[in-house]
Amino acid sequence: MRRLDAAIVAVLGLFSIALSGCQNDDGTTPAMSATCAAQPSSGSAPLAVRFLLSVSGAEGPFTVAVSYGDGASGSDPDVPHTYVASGTYTAAFTVDTETQSARCAVVVSVGGPSPSPTPGGNLPPQPVFKTSPPARNGTVTGAAPLSVNLNMCLTSDPEQDWLFFSIDYTGDGTWDNRGPFGGNCRKDYVYPAGSYSPRLCVHDIDTSRRPLHDDQCHTFTVVATP
Repeated sequence: MRRLDAAIVAVLGLFSIALSGCQNDDGTTPAMSATCAAQPSSGSAPLAVRFLLSVSGAEGPFTVAVSYGDGASGSDPDVPHTYVASGTYTAAFTVDTETQSARCAVVVSVGGPSPSPTPGGNLPPQPVFKTSPPARNGTVTGAAPLSVNLNMCLTSDPEQDWLFFSIDYTGDGTWDNRGPFGGNCRKDYVYPAGSYSPRLCVHDIDTSRRPLHDDQCHTFTVVATP
C-alpha cells in the first residue's frame, strides 16, 4: 500500500511540474521596438542623409521597409539617401519579424540649394531706376496731387540671385516699402504740394536672404506744384 501511495505521489508531482510549466508560458509575444535618427536632419538641397536604426526585442531575424517621404523606398536602412528638392520629409521605417512589428519615423528638413559660386566671385546686380511720369534730369514735376510710379523692376542680376528692394517715398530716411517680391520693386505714391527726394535702393541676396552686396541707390526729386 505504501508503494502505491508513493507511485501516486510521484505521478502527481510530475503532473504538477507540467502544469506549472504550462502556466508560465502564456503565449504572449514579447514587444519589439524601433528607434531611428537622421544625420544630418536638415540642410540645403541636394542633401545626403544617413539614417541610424536601432531595433530591440526582436525574436529571430527581421526585415526593414523604408519610405523616405519623397516617393522613394528601400529595404536597407544603412544605405544613405539623397533629397534633391527642398521640402520637409518624413522618413519611416517598418520592422517585421514572423510575429512582431514595430515602426519609427524621423523628419528631414531640406532647404533650397546654395548659390553656385561664379568665377571671380559673385557680381552685384545691374540696377535700373525709373519713374512715371519720366524724370527729366532726375526731377519729376507736375501739379499736386502728383501721382508718381517709382520703379526698379527692370533690375537684373548676372547670377540670377534674388533681389531685395527698398523705397523711401519722400526722402525722410524711413523705408516705406521693402522686400524681395514683385510688389516691392515698384510703387505708386501721390505727392501733395511740395518738394520731395524719394530714394530707391536694391541689392542681391542669397536663399537665406543674406545680402551678397551693398545697396545700390538712386535719389529722384519730385516737385508737386500747388
